[in-house]
Amino acid sequence: MPTVLLPVLVVGLLYFIDNNKVFSFMTPILIYIIAFIIILNLIQLVYWLRSNHIEKGIKYVINHYRLLRLVLISLQDAGYYVRRQFCGIDVAKLPKIYIEFSDNYAYGLIKIENKVRYEQRLDNIELSSSLGRYIVETSYLSADENYYCFDFFNSNINRQLRFDSTEELLQYSNNLDDNMLFIDSLSQVPLHHTLIVGQTGSGKTYALYSLILQMINKKINYHLYIADPKGSSLAVIGDKISPNNTSENIDDIIQSLREFNDAMDRRKNEIKEKLITKIDSSYVDFGLEPYVFIFDEYASFQSVIQSKDKKTRDEVNKLISQIVLQGRQLGFFLFVVMQKSDSSSLPTMIRDNLPLKIVLGNAEEQTYVTAFGYSKDIPNYKFNIGEGVFTFPQIANNPKICAFSYLNFNILDALEKSGGNVITPAPLKNN
Repeated sequence: MPTVLLPVLVVGLLYFIDNNKVFSFMTPILIYIIAFIIILNLIQLVYWLRSNHIEKGIKYVINHYRLLRLVLISLQDAGYYVRRQFCGIDVAKLPKIYIEFSDNYAYGLIKIENKVRYEQRLDNIELSSSLGRYIVETSYLSADENYYCFDFFNSNINRQLRFDSTEELLQYSNNLDDNMLFIDSLSQVPLHHTLIVGQTGSGKTYALYSLILQMINKKINYHLYIADPKGSSLAVIGDKISPNNTSENIDDIIQSLREFNDAMDRRKNEIKEKLITKIDSSYVDFGLEPYVFIFDEYASFQSVIQSKDKKTRDEVNKLISQIVLQGRQLGFFLFVVMQKSDSSSLPTMIRDNLPLKIVLGNAEEQTYVTAFGYSKDIPNYKFNIGEGVFTFPQIANNPKICAFSYLNFNILDALEKSGGNVITPAPLKNN
C-alpha cells in the first residue's frame, strides 16, 4: 500500500504548493510524510531484494520472485494454509517456502514447510500445473521431516544432447569423473548395475551406444564383455571394441559369464588384501579398473536357458547372482537390456539388485510395475525415441524423465577412430 500512495502524495504536494499558497504552512508536514513513506518503501525494497537473494544477481531475483509467487498463489487457492486470528480478523498463514535454482536455471528445488495439518495433503500435491515452464520431477520429505522437497526442471530446456561428431561427445564426457556416465544434460549417474527396458524402436540400442562410447574413451580402461544372443548390431559393436569377449552362441555366453566371474574372484582376493589398510572401500578408492558385462536381449537368452538341464540353469543363475550381489564393491557390473522385465524373463532377485533402472518409450503399465515396482508416479508424457524415465538411489527414487543423446554420426567409424581404451584379454582357459 505505501508504494501505491507514494506517487499520489507527491502529486498532491506539488499541486498544493503550486496552486494553494494558503496551505503553504502544511508543506513541511507533507514533506515529512512523504519522506517517511519513501523510507518505508526503501526498507520494503531492501527486504524484498534480500528475501529473493539479490546477492545472486537481478536475474535470480526475478526468477525467484516469479516462481515463489506462483507457488504461494497455488497453495492459497488449494487451501494449503492455517487459519489465524489477527485483530479479530481471519487470516491465512501460508507455510514457509524456500526456492533454489541451479546456475543456469535449468533445474532447482522447492522446499515447503511441513506441518501436521499438511502432512497427508502435501504428500499428494501436484505443483507442476502451477509453475509455468517448470515441472516437478520428484518429491520427498527432507531428512529432518520439516520440509517437503520438490525437484523441478525447466521444460523449455532440451535435455537431449546432440553430438555431430565423436569429438563433441568425448569433450562432454571427459568433463565427468571416469566412473560417471551421463544420460542427458541434466542427469549423470555413477557406474552401477543397470536395467534398460523398452520396446523395439524405443531407443535402447542407441542408449547403449552412448554409454559404450563414453566407457571406451575414459582415461581408465573399461573391460567390456558383450553378450548378444540374437547376433544383432551390438555383436557387431562388440567385435569392434572387444572381440575376445563378445559372444552370441548360448554356450559361449555361459563361458563368458564364467570368465567374468573368474576375473571377479581374482579381484576379490586383490581387494581383500587392500582392505586391511582402507576398510569399507571399493575398487574406485584403490584405482582399479571396472569390468562391465553388457547383456542384450536377456529375455531371449533366458528362454533358451529354460530348455537346458537343471545343472546349467542353476549355474547360470548363480553366475549372474554373484555379479549383482558382489560386483559393486569389486568394480564388476551387469547391464541387462530387454523389452520387458517380468519375473519369467528376469528373476526378481536379480532385477531388484539392478539399482539403475531405465524404461524408454511409452511402455505399458505392467512394464513400469515390473521395472520400478509401481506405475502411479510415471509422468504422462509422449516420449520420443531415446526418451523415458529412470530411477537410481540418491538421484531419483521416483521415476525421473531422461533423454539419451542424439548421435548424428557413424557409430562404427567413431569406434574405429576412438582407438578405444578397452583392454581385450584373451579368453581364460578352463583348467
